[in-house]
Amino acid sequence: MDYAKSLLAGAATVVLCGVPAGAQGPAGGAGSRGVDHTLVMLSHTNHTVYEVDPSSGRILHEFVAPDQAHEAAITPDGATIFASVPSAALVEIIDAGTFTEKGRIVTDFFKRTPLIRPGRRGGPPGPPITSASPHGMALTTDGSKLYIGTENADVSGVIVYDVKAGRVLKKIDLLLEGGHYLQIQPRTDKLYYPHRNDNRVVVIDTKTDRILKIIRVAGGPVGVAFAPNGEVWFHEDGDGSVTVVDSAKDEVIKVIQTGAKGAGRMAVSPDGRYAASTHSDSQDVAIIDTATKELIANVKIGKGPGFPLFSPDSTKLYIMESGEGDLVVVDVRTLAVTARYKVGTDPFGGGVRMAGAAANR
Repeated sequence: MDYAKSLLAGAATVVLCGVPAGAQGPAGGAGSRGVDHTLVMLSHTNHTVYEVDPSSGRILHEFVAPDQAHEAAITPDGATIFASVPSAALVEIIDAGTFTEKGRIVTDFFKRTPLIRPGRRGGPPGPPITSASPHGMALTTDGSKLYIGTENADVSGVIVYDVKAGRVLKKIDLLLEGGHYLQIQPRTDKLYYPHRNDNRVVVIDTKTDRILKIIRVAGGPVGVAFAPNGEVWFHEDGDGSVTVVDSAKDEVIKVIQTGAKGAGRMAVSPDGRYAASTHSDSQDVAIIDTATKELIANVKIGKGPGFPLFSPDSTKLYIMESGEGDLVVVDVRTLAVTARYKVGTDPFGGGVRMAGAAANR
């Protein structure tokens, strides 16, 4: 696609609202309640974004989106939450202090040529799919640019959004299939975008928006997380394995067989000691020693474990369980489930929000 035409076609509209959307929790930020961090949790079926106190399971705020909210990106100051809504072809911009809608990212890049969907059980076809499915999102370290994957576009790629100016800058065409989740490495600001259908990971320099490398990663890579030593860890949906990449060379250094199966996500503890990979089919989370790169244990979680998130002090592992509608808390030292809290209907995605400090994405 010609770059000038592409940019013109994707000119974004940011709709400023400033009105409450969904129920609000108690007034005041998380810090005023003595909570050092909270969890942002996205529940699919009831279209709700929650802020939860993980120490008690108390819901502090909630925001209702126009359709299923799937992924979240939180600005470094913790003040703003971006929530992708793939079916509605938009990204919500949420004030994290009040959980009200500040605006929406709407662009032609989030649209696709109408795709006829077959009818169920021989019935008539449903409405055509017109969304390019804006899904995976990540912010640069300084929070200046937001990158949004469009896996179901006519030509798949990544949309680059200027946070301060409130406008789409460009689309980076990738021509690969199965890009579902992406993240940006702290310090280097390199974007890693796994493509599970093609068994490859695209690496993009967010300073120049140029593709640096395409890494072959077998097993259907989806989840990605970063260790303090510069390693990049990938969860594979296809075979349940975990792949470790050296980000200095962007080369695979280790493939770890977890013995688990199913879709999931990846996390590395802030202290760099442990990695966690969830699996929907075996209903567990694989805990890995990052130094030895050996499996420590497969901890049973329950039906549909989704995002794993470590606490900022690395002592707890939070897991969103979509099958039971729970937030599951695991003690990292004992590897025991210590709490379960009901949150929404089927929470899967989200992140950690710090109270009055840099947010841990």
